[in-house]
Amino acid sequence: MQPTGPGRRPAETRFAAVLGALIRNRGFGIRELPFIGLSLSTLHGMVWRWDPSPHRQQQLSAIAGPLGWTLPDLFAVADEPYSEELRPMLHCRHLGRVFAAAVPLTTAQLIETAEEADRLSVRADHGVWQPVSQGFAEECPDFP
Repeated sequence: MQPTGPGRRPAETRFAAVLGALIRNRGFGIRELPFIGLSLSTLHGMVWRWDPSPHRQQQLSAIAGPLGWTLPDLFAVADEPYSEELRPMLHCRHLGRVFAAAVPLTTAQLIETAEEADRLSVRADHGVWQPVSQGFAEECPDFP
């Protein structure tokens, strides 16, 4: 049987199927997801079987931002307990909007857009944008 989701095989659990659909909804496949610190085998496993694991909170935290979801919302869909005390490393969910907007663009369009953003920016270039270390975390409601 051919896979029905972005993984190598059909989803066997409810959340794995939902996660695969969320990834497809954003215009990604497993290999097209932006780097989120999870291996391809982990991502394939997440969209195949969502078994109990001590790593589930970390996995959800890694994928929430690129999908454009808040942690409490994604944890609720995954039926995973969420606590306000949870302080994982995560990407702001607004980053997911940027990734989703970039999906249909060609490489040339992405380069042109980045160059235009640099031209319009009044901030000094500090290399790769890191919201917490560069002081922008307060601009995002996802970072308490």
